[in-house]
Amino acid sequence: MLAITIGREIFAQLTMNGIFRGASYGLIGAGFALILGVTGRFHFAYGFTYTLAAYLAYTFHFRGTPFGPFSDGFPFIVSGLLAVLFTIVVGVAIEKYIYRPIAAGAGATALLAVFVAALGIGIAGQSTIALLWSQQSQGFYDKDQIVKKSAWHIWKVTFENLDVFQFVTSFTLIIIFSIVLTKTSLGRQMKATRVNPELATIIGINANRIYLVCFGIGSGFVAVSAIWYGLQYTVNPDMGARPVTTAFVVAFLAGTASSPIRIFMTGIVLSLLEQWSSMFIQTRWTQTLVFVV
Repeated sequence: MLAITIGREIFAQLTMNGIFRGASYGLIGAGFALILGVTGRFHFAYGFTYTLAAYLAYTFHFRGTPFGPFSDGFPFIVSGLLAVLFTIVVGVAIEKYIYRPIAAGAGATALLAVFVAALGIGIAGQSTIALLWSQQSQGFYDKDQIVKKSAWHIWKVTFENLDVFQFVTSFTLIIIFSIVLTKTSLGRQMKATRVNPELATIIGINANRIYLVCFGIGSGFVAVSAIWYGLQYTVNPDMGARPVTTAFVVAFLAGTASSPIRIFMTGIVLSLLEQWSSMFIQTRWTQTLVFVV
């Protein structure tokens, strides 16, 4: 009976961990699926924007501006919003000023050319972050104590309030995005551009503008996920590698043309498999299981 009880407690804890982590996988997976499905860009620099968002939020909150009323840092909520906005601008700029000219000049090899460019941006971006902020991990927390980390308990399961906030934020964004796709003119334009960009242009849709919108939405999703991750753990230059790579798997497994809710649920399912497998194999091999699936 003791063995069964312990097994149930561990299973419940891993399940809760999987749901919370899967929400993050699902959110950034939905953003990557949107970018790849509509624009055809394999945005490998997604990991760079993930890391950049966390560092921007950290910098805005702890360092603020060199002078003025915010020389000691912006309030936490303001810092997070500024980081998301700046990350959106960076994502849109990457599409407009790097991917688009390269794709236009590469012709039939545009997919490969953009992928190589994205890989270069990711490597150079990570190196730049390490150069500007150092290789050391930075502790990120709300110094104003508005969003104070605390432990919550249900039955034998322990989790943080930040886990709940992250899940609610991610799920809310997915629901809003689903409504936009199904109920608005912008959503219909995104779907038309995804199916046939040339035909969409002929009927009056500005495909280039839709591309920028997709990069903006995807960059916003990855920024929100990164900020919550940084709050729960730390921020470091290579923090974008593992969660964003898993998001690639989520997007491909669910399908880039799938609904955001389906992609979100796929992220949770994969995260649950990752967590449950740790009961039978070493933790370092659980990521491998995700790729096997």
